[in-house]
Amino acid sequence: MSDATPSVIAGRYRLDELIGSGPTGEVWRGYDQRADWTVAVKVLDTRAATPEVLRQHAQAVARVIHPNVAMVLDVGDHEGAPYLVMEFLTGESLGEEVAGEGPLPIVEACDLIGQAAAGLEAAHRAGVVHGQIGPDSFRRAGSGVLKVVGFGLADQVPSDDGVRYRAPEVIDGRGGAAPADLYALGCVCYEVLCGRPPFEGSPEEVGELHLHAEPAPPSSHRAEVPGELDRLVLAMLAKDPAARPAGGEPVRRALAAIARPSRPQPGQAMAQPGGPGAGGHAAGAAGMGAGETHVMPAGVFHDSGGPRKGDTAIYDAPPPEPSSNRRLFVQLGVALAAIAAVTVGLILWAGSRGEPVAEPTPSPTATTSAPAPEPTETPEPSTSVAPIPTDPGGPTPTPKGTLGNSVPSGGWAHWLGEFDKAVTSQETIGDIEPGVARKAHEKIRKVGRKLVQKPGSPAFNQIADIMRDLRKAQEKGDVPSSGPLAEFLDDWKP
Repeated sequence: MSDATPSVIAGRYRLDELIGSGPTGEVWRGYDQRADWTVAVKVLDTRAATPEVLRQHAQAVARVIHPNVAMVLDVGDHEGAPYLVMEFLTGESLGEEVAGEGPLPIVEACDLIGQAAAGLEAAHRAGVVHGQIGPDSFRRAGSGVLKVVGFGLADQVPSDDGVRYRAPEVIDGRGGAAPADLYALGCVCYEVLCGRPPFEGSPEEVGELHLHAEPAPPSSHRAEVPGELDRLVLAMLAKDPAARPAGGEPVRRALAAIARPSRPQPGQAMAQPGGPGAGGHAAGAAGMGAGETHVMPAGVFHDSGGPRKGDTAIYDAPPPEPSSNRRLFVQLGVALAAIAAVTVGLILWAGSRGEPVAEPTPSPTATTSAPAPEPTETPEPSTSVAPIPTDPGGPTPTPKGTLGNSVPSGGWAHWLGEFDKAVTSQETIGDIEPGVARKAHEKIRKVGRKLVQKPGSPAFNQIADIMRDLRKAQEKGDVPSSGPLAEFLDDWKP
């Protein structure tokens, strides 16, 4: 197909602009004429594999549902060539960001590569290997969230440009699996930090270097890269797949700890960053035996949530808290402030009823007593010290609509997109239980795919169930009662 002559596939997806191509096919900016929104359409190339293999690949990718993976909306065949319809991402890829801005700040690089690792972890758990990872395999959505795109076929021969991000076992023909994706992610992380991949030269030279040479630590190109980040990247670039981190989730946790180191656990020993040098062999950092000192953050190479016995953190200890009872004084101050607030409320409440307000107690000096005031009726105790003023004439907030009785502005497809975006925004703030967010994303996107397959049938019952589940999560404290998601829930009645 030529980008000069847009066409329509499956009678509904108009191909407007060719925006990318690779070993597995072409990616187009398209327009879904039924759902009335912009999409990305990947038309798979039957020269890369048989139609049946490509069809199985498309269906496998469609099963990967995660906030850090581009959502697949539809799969099908066009003139014998399978295709995937995906959400259209408007942000830049990591490759475009580095080309335009140079190496990214350390914390931002850790955050973005951590998101990429989370997306790959979801794919690997679903049995899907990316196989063609490079800097352009990770692209931002409009919200800023980074997503994995461009899944390839794991056993494809890499292009000349792709050799810069290929694991040794892929280059020498042994085939790639999940560890090969982590190696490629390590190459991308190296480039995001240093502005260049770990090895440079002709495709043949780079291939030989991947097979036999040890990369220089990122800090040799950028001095501010911390030692623990050096060691993580070099571990991801280990020649032996078994010496690399166990998966994307351990990598994500390690990057989060590097970007925002937390207070060490009581009794946890501290080690100076000097340990084994940043330029040491990556496999050595990943393959230490029991009882040895680990120079990586606890849990990097093991799928566990915290430090294990014998682990040693490399972070400098934060300054100790004063030995005085500082917490007691803070609590006392809060109590005094509360007492003062109650007293002021009583005074204001009594004044609003025209009752005498007690004067401050005079100092004990000899004075002539004033006549006692006439006794007044003691008011009934109130459950509210200082009632919150209300505006009886103000409007009461009402939902924008009720599911099943009205169609939201922009249609149901747009509405579901906004629902998913509200969950993502709440995740960005960090004020939602991750498991609740993940389940909400999965259910919203399943309903979205059902809507794409059967336009006009937004599956009200499923949507209502999602909203009720989130309301129950609010009651448990797993979802906040304020923020973008709470506002969205308040706008619609299930």
